[in-house]
Amino acid sequence: MSADDSPDQTPFSLLAVLAARYPEWTIWFGEATGHWWALPPHDRGPGEFIEAPTVKELVESIEALKARPRIPYQTGGPPPGTASGRLPAASRPGRSFR
Repeated sequence: MSADDSPDQTPFSLLAVLAARYPEWTIWFGEATGHWWALPPHDRGPGEFIEAPTVKELVESIEALKARPRIPYQTGGPPPGTASGRLPAASRPGRSFR
């Protein structure tokens, strides 16, 4: 991809190029952060979320992730990387502890 972060290219035009190149990915530009973000296709785990300060780094990260072998993400079991899937009580949604 020849898209770079030159001043004459807006995030919207770059986003169109990225969407065409990676249609299975959800990609956006965070105006508040000034960074590029990408969520992989559903067959990748949710831990594969990508953040990059430039389009070039985002593309490099996506390509590196695509080159790695897929480890299927299974719903219903413990999150990847945890032994039991247990979370601290304070991290459970809807709970507040004082």
